[in-house]
Amino acid sequence: MPPPMDTYSPAHSQPVILPRSVEAQVYGLFALAMALTLVGTFVGMQFAEALLSGGIIFVFVIAELAIIFTSRWWVNQSPLNILLFGLFPLLSGITVTPIILSVVTGYVDGGNILINAFGATAFMAAAAAVFARTTSWNLGVMGKALFIGIIGLIGVGLLQIFFPSLQTGATELLVSGAGVVIFALFTAFDIQRIQRMGRAGVNPFLLAISLYLDIFNLFLYVLRFMLAISGNRRRSW
Repeated sequence: MPPPMDTYSPAHSQPVILPRSVEAQVYGLFALAMALTLVGTFVGMQFAEALLSGGIIFVFVIAELAIIFTSRWWVNQSPLNILLFGLFPLLSGITVTPIILSVVTGYVDGGNILINAFGATAFMAAAAAVFARTTSWNLGVMGKALFIGIIGLIGVGLLQIFFPSLQTGATELLVSGAGVVIFALFTAFDIQRIQRMGRAGVNPFLLAISLYLDIFNLFLYVLRFMLAISGNRRRSW
């Protein structure tokens, strides 16, 4: 005999909160990634000449892309997940070294711009975190729009490679400004996702990589934006 009808209760959709222990793992992994980026940058500085003169940096970039595109496979393979997760920010620190050197040596005020870019990135990331954790809005609705925005940035970036005239002036200011906005919003989006996402299919390594990429790219676009509005190139005699 079926149970009485009054024993049923309507189902309610409630957000599933990520357990604090898993959330702590995500931010712990993110902190580790940032530290390894600094180590990678230090290593890159020591071997800057080899990076700039040889093609090894392109090998590192390809390795980074391979790690990202295969991440959904290796995140569940221990201890491979720890090794590859640590390797990725290490390579990122090495490959960003030529950019840092070009800013410091190629601009009169390059050192100050670099410091200001670090500070602005930290401030914007903190503001995005506060907004994501305090707002009642569901930022998940921005996901598709932000993804389309990133595709647009990649497309314009490819055009800038083939048409160097697009690398200066108003176009560079517009592209870098759009990049700052997109990755600042993506940071808030991912921080809220870390807070709210349920256990099904969730892996702290994936969430930590996503947040790391948000902050890393935010810094690069903030730096580009600052160079576009205030960078004074050194004169070559």
